[in-house]
Amino acid sequence: MELTNPAQKRKKSIIYLAIIAVVAAGVIIWIGYLARIGKLEFGGMIGRRAAEEGFVPRRLDGVLVDPVAANFWPVAVMIDNMTTARPHSGLDKAGLVYEALVEGGCTRFMAVYEASHRTEEIGPVRSARPYYLDWVKELDALYAHCGGSNEALGAIGTRGIKDIDQITGGSRFFWRDKTRYAPHNLFTSSKLLDHAVLDCGLKEQKPTFESWKFKDDKASEERPSDEKFIKIDFSSRSWLVEYSYDRENNHYLRSMGGTAHKDKITGKQYTAKNVVVQYVSSSVQDAVGRLTMDTIGEGKALVFRDGEVIEGTWKKGSREARAKFYDADGREVEFNRGQTWIEIVPPERPVEYN
Repeated sequence: MELTNPAQKRKKSIIYLAIIAVVAAGVIIWIGYLARIGKLEFGGMIGRRAAEEGFVPRRLDGVLVDPVAANFWPVAVMIDNMTTARPHSGLDKAGLVYEALVEGGCTRFMAVYEASHRTEEIGPVRSARPYYLDWVKELDALYAHCGGSNEALGAIGTRGIKDIDQITGGSRFFWRDKTRYAPHNLFTSSKLLDHAVLDCGLKEQKPTFESWKFKDDKASEERPSDEKFIKIDFSSRSWLVEYSYDRENNHYLRSMGGTAHKDKITGKQYTAKNVVVQYVSSSVQDAVGRLTMDTIGEGKALVFRDGEVIEGTWKKGSREARAKFYDADGREVEFNRGQTWIEIVPPERPVEYN
């Protein structure tokens, strides 16, 4: 039987330990590098690291940032969604996007930005509708638009909405793109919105709207591996909205009208960390086909995050109160950090998902 020399045994042990130490050090360095470039945002590692470095959740979307960048005044921009208004610019830089029907079966966006979200072009900017004002009011946002229905314009004046209207004195915060046809050619930018916030005396003020609850992404091994989709039939095919779940990046890829919904500037497909279907009753208000919506009260809601769906409810007690979302047991939903799309859907319109 071969006997092992004790000296050789110790030497081998030292070599093995050295190899293990080098590998462990490499793993630690690699993890640190990935964390610094944001590749380990999912699963909470960024959250723990950020907490150690004094980062805090941004009020609007829960993204962990330096405290000085956590609470800028929000600006809500009305964005056209007629087929002739596409492609859109800057929706990817909003912290929060609402999509709701307007007249004729079309939808319109209200994208909410703050100073941390930077983009050279946002639009096309379009007109106000009264029910959007209830979502503006809960954020106390500065409202950027181009005119509006008579009811909306009257409500802006009586409800204390902070307002920049391109038609009535706010033209310096917008421009017309001469390569596109009016009225689908009005744009603004982060820089111009910064000037609007300054001119309205809001730059040094801090908003006090109630933030939603946010969490870190679910770890990759805990995410579903089967195909997940959401399909929202607002009216006709041109306004058919679809989302497909991207497990690797833990976000939802947005399509509209049967094609990927891409940004004009970046050429990249829009994505969302959270998608909410909020069922809100609506009715036709006038001969033009303008709508009214029951935005205050409560109703059914679906919240999609981490490849899963939470079937629950929404509640909004007043115009000023923040709409919140709850699961079937009455617990407030925690959203993933990042952009959320709120799809305002009439209860009679079909929504498919798995």
